[in-house]
Amino acid sequence: MVTVRTKEQQAEAIAHMLDDMIRLPGTSIRMGADPLLGLIPVVGDAIATLLGSAVLVIARQLNIPWRLVVSMAFNQLKNGLVGAVPFIGDLYSFHLKSNAVNTALLLRAVKRGEDGTCPLTTHRLTILDMAGLAALSLPIIALVCFVSLWFWKRDISYVSLFFPTPYNSR
Repeated sequence: MVTVRTKEQQAEAIAHMLDDMIRLPGTSIRMGADPLLGLIPVVGDAIATLLGSAVLVIARQLNIPWRLVVSMAFNQLKNGLVGAVPFIGDLYSFHLKSNAVNTALLLRAVKRGEDGTCPLTTHRLTILDMAGLAALSLPIIALVCFVSLWFWKRDISYVSLFFPTPYNSR
């Protein structure tokens, strides 16, 4: 049987991996895979958003209210869309740490529980849960891909900064 604490630990592990896995040498500053994935043109931010959506799935397994899950999805949207903007977006992802914010919201909701109680077990996702999560996450991921592709087609990326196209005279 899967306990609530196991699910909380899974959410914490995802947030740790994406937001603060690595300590920058000589500082107390931490970063994770989210801003690093953002360096990959077109798909990097979409992958980070997809991985962060796992926290939303865990939230529904813990029966977190939909209004809070929608708020968490909005954090994913902000992180994904702004993160898709080359240069600025990676700094934003580095600073915002949306997965840690979403995990903190999840932990706070579980701690409060309905009428001050906390469920001892999780529940299986229903068809409605899966449909709702897909309706929240898939458009966000698609939009992040679209924005990233828009910048890529306009040659605005780290690749174009470090490897500029050769001068072509016409």
